Amino acid sequence: QAPTSGANANKLLVGSGHTLHAAGHVIQMVNTSWNTQTAITSQSYTTITGASLAITPKFSTSKILVLVNLSTSLYDGNTGYCNASYQTLRGSTNISGTVPTDGTGTYEIGSYGAGSAVEMNHKYTNNIIDSPSTTSATTYSVKGKIYGTAGGTLTVNQGGTAYGTSSLILMEIAQ
Repeated sequence: QAPTSGANANKLLVGSGHTLHAAGHVIQMVNTSWNTQTAITSQSYTTITGASLAITPKFSTSKILVLVNLSTSLYDGNTGYCNASYQTLRGSTNISGTVPTDGTGTYEIGSYGAGSAVEMNHKYTNNIIDSPSTTSATTYSVKGKIYGTAGGTLTVNQGGTAYGTSSLILMEIAQ
């Protein structure tokens, strides 16, 4: 409890060598942004260049708030349809939820050519609360894939340095 009078009235001071641990507050934040272009034509999850970031939690009980923001474009070719799906990973563990093997129900953007090429631009965002239960350096990353009948291309940061910028933000939250 802070003193109610004097030079430090209503201020809570944390002495040297001590740590304030209040549930719900942000302990630390790390972030990265990139505009390197990644084109994905695979129907298997593929690494997105730049979409990786490490954090070393100060407490094993902390949660990590993972904020993913991708600038994307999906091109479907000339016929059929093409969809894109994303995974957010802690190390090699998928933390973004269950993904069916055919991708159904997990796409964030989709296009339908029906005889002519279609390109769609989209901002993919995902917010995840993770419990890594460690104080060791932990790496989070994002992968993407396409699926459908058109054999299209998913591009992250389509405009390169001119138009496409994506980001990944990690925040350690005290519990």
